[in-house]
Amino acid sequence: MSSRAERGGAARSREVSWTHPLALTRILALLLPLLLGSTPAHNTHIAHTRIVLEGPVVIARVRMFRDDLEKALKLKITESSAVQKAVGAYVGKNFGVSIDGTPLVPEVVDSGGDTDGDQAIWWVLVQWKAARPVTALGLKVHVLFDTFDDQQNIVVVNRQPGDDRRSLYFQPGDRTEQVVKF
Repeated sequence: MSSRAERGGAARSREVSWTHPLALTRILALLLPLLLGSTPAHNTHIAHTRIVLEGPVVIARVRMFRDDLEKALKLKITESSAVQKAVGAYVGKNFGVSIDGTPLVPEVVDSGGDTDGDQAIWWVLVQWKAARPVTALGLKVHVLFDTFDDQQNIVVVNRQPGDDRRSLYFQPGDRTEQVVKF
């Protein structure tokens, strides 16, 4: 059996050396954000909320891109109490919960950062308490609408017991309350 070279064709390697300019560019593109302490830019503006509803208690975990929240608040998001108070006030203002048309008062329980892939995320845990078990939940989820024209807010409501799930979608320009009935 003859080799490729013996048959008249030179063998071509598809391997690229790590010193090749293209390889170096790709390596730098991956490492630079880590070295500079930032994450790559994203072109999607979305917040995801998971709500658990049990009796008279409504608990929501709102997740947003950290840099989007920083842009909206015009401040660096940190664990400091002043920043946490500002984040809580922002979420309370832009995330409304009502029962039979009566707004409930939000209580920020906790917040913190994590990552989703290579993106920094900030989450806020908010609780509302109603006077009686919730059978119709009104929501106005307008977080980051004032900052991004293409912002999308997705909310999944999970009523317990029974694992009854509903999903809602909010987009800029539509400021009406959406009601979920159980």
